[in-house]
Amino acid sequence: MSPCKSTCAAAVFLALQQWLCASAFAQAAAEQSTNQPANQSAKPAGKKLQDVVVTANRSGSTDLDHAAATVSVITAEEMEEHNTRDIKDALRYEPGVEVRRSVYRMSGITGATATTGRGGNEGITIRGLDGNRVLMLEDGISLPRAFSQGVASVGRGATTDTGLYQRIEVLRGPASSLYGSDGLTGAVNFITKDPADLLGVFGKSSYFSFKPSYDSSDKSLGATASAAWGGQQWQGMLILNTRHGNESDNQGSNDVAGSARTTPDPMSYTNRSALGKLVFRPNGVDSFKLTLQASEERDSGNSLSALGNGITAYTTSSQSRGQRATLAYEHADAEQPWVQKIKASLTYRNADTNQYTYEAGASTATIVRPRFREVAYSDRMIGSSVLAESNFGPESWRHKLVYGLDLSLSTLQVNANGTGWNSCTGTQYCQYFPKTEYSLLGAYVQDEMRTGALTTIAGLRYDSYALKPQASAKYDAQAIASGQPAVTSRDSAFSPRLAFLYEVTPAFIPYIQYARGFRSPSPQEVNSFFNNTVYRQISNPDLKPETSNTVEIGLRGKMPAGAGSLRYSAAAYKGNYRNFIDLVTVGGNLTVANPTIFQYRNAAKAEIHGLEARVDYQLDNGLNLKAGVAWTKGTTTTNGVEQGLESVAPLSVVTGLRYEPGRLWFVQSDLVYNAAKKKADIPTATNFVSPAFFVMDLSGGYHLSRNMTVYAGIRNLFDRKYWSWTDIRGLSLADSAINKDAYTEPGRSFNVSLKVEY
Repeated sequence: MSPCKSTCAAAVFLALQQWLCASAFAQAAAEQSTNQPANQSAKPAGKKLQDVVVTANRSGSTDLDHAAATVSVITAEEMEEHNTRDIKDALRYEPGVEVRRSVYRMSGITGATATTGRGGNEGITIRGLDGNRVLMLEDGISLPRAFSQGVASVGRGATTDTGLYQRIEVLRGPASSLYGSDGLTGAVNFITKDPADLLGVFGKSSYFSFKPSYDSSDKSLGATASAAWGGQQWQGMLILNTRHGNESDNQGSNDVAGSARTTPDPMSYTNRSALGKLVFRPNGVDSFKLTLQASEERDSGNSLSALGNGITAYTTSSQSRGQRATLAYEHADAEQPWVQKIKASLTYRNADTNQYTYEAGASTATIVRPRFREVAYSDRMIGSSVLAESNFGPESWRHKLVYGLDLSLSTLQVNANGTGWNSCTGTQYCQYFPKTEYSLLGAYVQDEMRTGALTTIAGLRYDSYALKPQASAKYDAQAIASGQPAVTSRDSAFSPRLAFLYEVTPAFIPYIQYARGFRSPSPQEVNSFFNNTVYRQISNPDLKPETSNTVEIGLRGKMPAGAGSLRYSAAAYKGNYRNFIDLVTVGGNLTVANPTIFQYRNAAKAEIHGLEARVDYQLDNGLNLKAGVAWTKGTTTTNGVEQGLESVAPLSVVTGLRYEPGRLWFVQSDLVYNAAKKKADIPTATNFVSPAFFVMDLSGGYHLSRNMTVYAGIRNLFDRKYWSWTDIRGLSLADSAINKDAYTEPGRSFNVSLKVEY
């Protein structure tokens, strides 16, 4: 960002603050001294939510200090204070948890890097694994799966919106014993706001807020409007959120067309979402909730970096839409002797993505220009679940039994179209996999037993799944002609968990746990088809689920410390992963006479171990110090060859210092350090690896009045040039590449928002 932009932005912000303060400072100061309870209600009690988490046992009554796993919570208040735009911003200060979002830099209709940046927030990495190997949930409901083929790429974060969430819960370690497939190495649960969350701000029967915001890193403007109403029996809520922006800034300066370009390729996007809820409580123990949610992401780009070598124009566009409807029932009666809680839900969810790519220029002997590709991907799901919780037994041996059933039926399909395609045979692959029904039936039970200071947690889940391709003239025309008709895949998996936690004192609580995770293969991996003159991709009906076995030893506690209180946690873990699904070469030599054949196979195994630690020191004088560290080491073995696991991020350290002397204002500094990625941990030693970096962020907030708050921040205060390993890995970016700066993170940027609420 130029000095002029920084100066002008600062002047505008200062003028706005002075104008607002002139009319509201006296009121705010009076409320600070004489009306403290009212001010406290104006600030949502987000930090209190960290004491109880849902994801650890699904019933919503797990005490964070007694969870035999590493769990962290990002609250709505924290996301507001940092002016988060998306889940990458929200998880910025979670060491060991990264959101992959590669730079938008498309390179061609086909090719290994043709999809660079197309998937947006592609997924979340936890303990070295990402993609569909990390379970991503929204209100406990699985998000759509990621998909990538050719110029098409759909990320798992496409339908998320932080403006709708009350909190984000991050569970590190296998989660399959409660949730089933995809919980190999962790789970992230995005929990949406409820009417009660908004009505509780002022304790009134109605609530309204409006929050405009601006972020200079992508020159984006956003706005969130929230409304809630109701009483004891009926409550309703509506949240509308939108953001319009451009390409993300970087530290490149070579503003030319072609592969040497390092400044960002032009791009624009518009995101919109809506969340509505209606809650009915006929009595004190029963409640019914209807949730309706919709989201849309649109973007269009002009890939100037792809020009040259006969290409004179290269543009892309994408539209992703998601909808969800959930009807939920909950019964909670602590007086019942056997079953105190029952939860049941019925959900319909769909996600549709359409991506278009256009390339113009001179034709060659093998390429006809202009040409286009259009790919449509769809993931629809209807599911239901029933959960019950029973607390029983004498005080000397208490049991908390959580058990339930999950049933879902998903339909996944993809259709492609391209220049000159008319028959869907030969090299015209109109479907990368056939329309497929993916059914899953899961049953689980977990018993949390407490006797004195000892807590024992034993859980077991059984999952049975089936992938059934449906009749498709397009797929059959291309696959049967090549001798690869669609096949059915089915299997089952057991996912046990056993943990022990012993509270020596509240300040010293060690635990140990074993957990197993699994991931079922996707329709693309089972029935993938691709045909070219020199290579082919074929189906594999014998794919087995990927599995993990992880042991974790941890320690946590909280205690008074000087003029304040200290909370800490630390964990060491080791996981063995088997039957990793990789796309491998099974024959051929890339010639017309003998095409190379690719196939997804259970070809790899992995070992991952690491250390994690967190500390939160809250002083009585308004100072708060937080720190976290995550170190992970991983290796994969394929066909007897061992190498470093490329998806593992380097050592990460995050610290935050906050000063909040009262309810009127706060200021916070966050420091992020990432170590350098080692050459020995990547398959190709000549590829570029990210060097170590250190960045500092500043943020602050000021309550102009009981009803008005301004939040502002500066990211990368010292304007450091750095690369995020999670975003650049897999790009085959050579050490000698002259365009490495194109993949740098944004330099110094600022963000600001103003929240008005009544």
